[in-house]
Amino acid sequence: TVSVSYSGTAVRNVNVTLVLQASLGGTLSFAAAGLAPAIDRPSPRASAASCTGAQLVPTQTGLVSNFAAPTAWPTPLAIRLVDTCGSVIPNGQVVATFSNGDPPLAITLVDGKTGLYSATWTPRKPAQQVTINARATALGYASTTAQIAGQVTPNEVPSLDPNGAQDVFRPQTGGGLGPGNIIQIYGRNLASQINSPAALPLPTAVLGTSVLIGGVASPLFYVSPGQINAQVPFELVAGKQYQVIVNANGALTTPQPIQLNAGTPATLQFTSGLIVAQHQDGSLILDASPAKPGEAIVFYMTGLGATDIDVPSGQASPSDPPARVKDVPVVTLNGNPVTVLFAGLTPSLVGLYQVNLQVPAGLADGTYKVEVSQSGAAGNATTLTVRQ
Repeated sequence: TVSVSYSGTAVRNVNVTLVLQASLGGTLSFAAAGLAPAIDRPSPRASAASCTGAQLVPTQTGLVSNFAAPTAWPTPLAIRLVDTCGSVIPNGQVVATFSNGDPPLAITLVDGKTGLYSATWTPRKPAQQVTINARATALGYASTTAQIAGQVTPNEVPSLDPNGAQDVFRPQTGGGLGPGNIIQIYGRNLASQINSPAALPLPTAVLGTSVLIGGVASPLFYVSPGQINAQVPFELVAGKQYQVIVNANGALTTPQPIQLNAGTPATLQFTSGLIVAQHQDGSLILDASPAKPGEAIVFYMTGLGATDIDVPSGQASPSDPPARVKDVPVVTLNGNPVTVLFAGLTPSLVGLYQVNLQVPAGLADGTYKVEVSQSGAAGNATTLTVRQ
């Protein structure tokens, strides 16, 4: 580690790796933070033919030993990857692991000419002592690890949980999301207190908390220190990736990517797996009050996409006429299609879809698996009790 002293008390530490090629009579090359490209004499590419038995040499250039990284503060990690022959390694893989329990982080190539790999680490768990192990691998080389130690200090700033944005009816990692979906966002210090707006249209800022998805302000249903319920703006486009950022009283979270797709159906269900559905009089369909053969019932969903009437994000859905989905979903009971009477946005509510279907007449008593698919994408399976 080279320490550089500036005027006053400013001192900057730089990690340096020195590669000495004995077979070349003391020719050397080194890679250092802030030095781009690496200084090599003679060219390591030209001298590679006379060097054998090369090993990987990863150099931490983003942090130095005894670092102090605040919790939830975006912290750059950077690795320069060469070998002991001085050759740059542009086809390696680098993964960082953290002794404080933070999830592993892939450090990806950003400059093949200098072998620079980079990623942003958002520390989540404070620790007096944390060790970062950056394990480097590449075809034809034995794996090796660069290690650096420091601490993660407590810091009350907002942060998002990994994969923290999920559909409100189907909260699972990797679950489908699309424009207009109602989502729940998990993290820490996302708001100063709990609040739910009582009026429509929904606001895009509540108690100093706001959410940006793809740079567009999202309508908010609910905010709290650990969870936000918001609507993915209808203005965004399916088939693209966007960044989610939470602003809590001027402090920003590290951006987190989400992929938006067309056809992301998710059905509201009880924890038992029973579908949340209603009879025509509005009462719930339960085991004690099941659906009847030939009856028209209603159940609720998210993620059914575009409608024949454009409804602005955060606005109440119209009732006369209602907004119907352009791509009518397919509903099956135990694999058999049933008649969909209506599929669209629920009148007077925000972002909620409903499906009205006809239970087939003459259907035998029993519990049936309900499946909804749209644009080739299948939603979560639920159950429906039917009894004469």
